[in-house]
Amino acid sequence: MTWEPFGYDRYGRIRQLDTTLQKDALNAFDISLAAMAFNAPAWVTAASMPILYALVGNAAPLAILIAFVFPMLVLALCLVCLTREAPSAGGIFTFSSRFLHPVAGTLLGWTYIIACAAVVPMTAVVGTHYLQALFSPLKGPVATGTAGTILILSFMLICLRGVTLTARVAMLLLCIELTVIVGLALCGIVSPHVHVPAARMLTPSDSWYVLGSGVLSGVWMLANFDSAINYIEEARIPVRTVQRSLLAVLFSAFVVYMIVAVGWQRAVPVSALAVTVENGDGGPIGAVANQYLPPWLSSIAILVVITSAIASMQIAMSAGARTAYRMAQEGHLPGFFGRTNRHFAPWISVLTIALLSIVFVWLKPLTEFDFYYNTLAVTLAVAYMAALAAFVRLMFTRHSVVRATLSSFLPVMAFAVLGYLLYSAGVAPAEAKDIYQAWYIGVGVLGSGLALVLLKKLRRNAEPMSIAAR
Repeated sequence: MTWEPFGYDRYGRIRQLDTTLQKDALNAFDISLAAMAFNAPAWVTAASMPILYALVGNAAPLAILIAFVFPMLVLALCLVCLTREAPSAGGIFTFSSRFLHPVAGTLLGWTYIIACAAVVPMTAVVGTHYLQALFSPLKGPVATGTAGTILILSFMLICLRGVTLTARVAMLLLCIELTVIVGLALCGIVSPHVHVPAARMLTPSDSWYVLGSGVLSGVWMLANFDSAINYIEEARIPVRTVQRSLLAVLFSAFVVYMIVAVGWQRAVPVSALAVTVENGDGGPIGAVANQYLPPWLSSIAILVVITSAIASMQIAMSAGARTAYRMAQEGHLPGFFGRTNRHFAPWISVLTIALLSIVFVWLKPLTEFDFYYNTLAVTLAVAYMAALAAFVRLMFTRHSVVRATLSSFLPVMAFAVLGYLLYSAGVAPAEAKDIYQAWYIGVGVLGSGLALVLLKKLRRNAEPMSIAAR
């Protein structure tokens, strides 16, 4: 017997899965870059890095390092194991359904779909916001809604053309944004304008409690690497390919954000980078770009945030559709969500997410950005906690109590950290309209999931009655 830690499929023993999606379409490199596009480094740094600098100042690299080692690396290793035990495009849905309870599968699969669906309008309004900085005629509520609608419809058509085109477009957009944000950060490292001792970057400038808030922010910056699982049914060597991609995406995101966290503060004072409100000028990316690029290239900071947002949009649309596809295939959603077109894309699921996203682009513009952020924070926290709980349950069903307890110690601690993150998501700044908005959203998501469970039960009860009537 060969040693395969964490269930890693070292020799690629699982060669194919039962699916109507496009088989053998993607390799590990394709999936890694596509999942990295969901992480959206440029617009995540534009939105999250100012918050991180505001919380912990020069110690931003330390916060990212801690978030990477714990809890995100622990979560990644748990997902590697779960992917081996229950490989499917459903990911969180499948893990919850098989190792917790079928009802939990419906609830948490639905939660993950909403998480992906929330990213689509959120990135559309972000991309439109930055487009307005380049093209002033786009300003105004009607022009903004129209531009967001066009973005969603355009990338919906790409998703409907199949996973290969979706991955290739995401890879192209990702390469553009990584070249700019990492290149600018390296300029700060090689030719600094601000002297910051390395020791200051690894020492909290305030209390450890404040550093903890920074770590939670770092967790969200490293999130979404799990989207690699959604492509498992279309991978050439399903389990091994996705397991490699999970780890590759998390490590890559960590390296990118560490380079950025170090390089940007050596280019521009932290006080300038910690400005959380910007007017489509590129935010901290724009501030760094102004230090190293000529004026005629100043708009590149805005451009990469746009490409980053739309790359994340299309991968979110694709990931949510594939989870809905797998739930429909296993009877947790109406069967038509599992239908595929001639390009092997789950077209009804893609179309549904796109149309709902267009509605929210009009109802929740950028002024309502907290709605998207809170929705994403709550749904992802619940989904990740479900994955950790599934891993713990798996350990206790497969191993002795002593071994299972030892294996579950770090995942349980990670569960507690994410639980606190879920709690803190409802504690918004004092000027926010509703400090409990995130909790209300969580209740709404779980309530709609329970409605799905009830409908599923009613549908199953009606089937024997219709047979008896015949």
